[in-house]
Amino acid sequence: MGLDEIKSEILEEAEQKSDEIVEEAKQERKQIIQEAEEEAEEIREEMEEELEEQKETFRQKALSNARMKAKQEKMKAKQEKIDDTYQQFREYLKDLSKSEKEEFAENCLEKVDFEVGKIKGGEEFADAVDTEFEEADIEGIIVFSEDGNRRQEFTFDKILEQYRDRFRKDVADTLF
Repeated sequence: MGLDEIKSEILEEAEQKSDEIVEEAKQERKQIIQEAEEEAEEIREEMEEELEEQKETFRQKALSNARMKAKQEKMKAKQEKIDDTYQQFREYLKDLSKSEKEEFAENCLEKVDFEVGKIKGGEEFADAVDTEFEEADIEGIIVFSEDGNRRQEFTFDKILEQYRDRFRKDVADTLF
């Protein structure tokens, strides 16, 4: 066996090894690319899932906010209707006839649990009472005890406030 043959055999072996290394590198490259693509697909799917969850959360939040706003608007409209009803009641009190104002004053005087000394009220009530009367810029009357230590207010504002507190639910139930 000559030097040329040995040289040729070594070259052939080196070429074969080189081909094997190249083939292994190609296989390894192919494997790496496949794994990277699989990982990228998993990441994409996870991101899509997360995005869908975020979209659903946002949609639910927007829907909840819209419902809350609608409920607030409905409550506001109901409150305005209730306020209108009480305003009409106030106008009714304001527009009482002379005889109704006399009856109103008599009923008020019956409700006090003290000796009446003086009554303060709007001028339209001056003729409605027999007791000392002091004219004031109010709608309704205020009844004072003889000693001045006690008083009971029957002004339209006070009556309206009491009716609001006492009958708000009944008025709302009747209206709605």
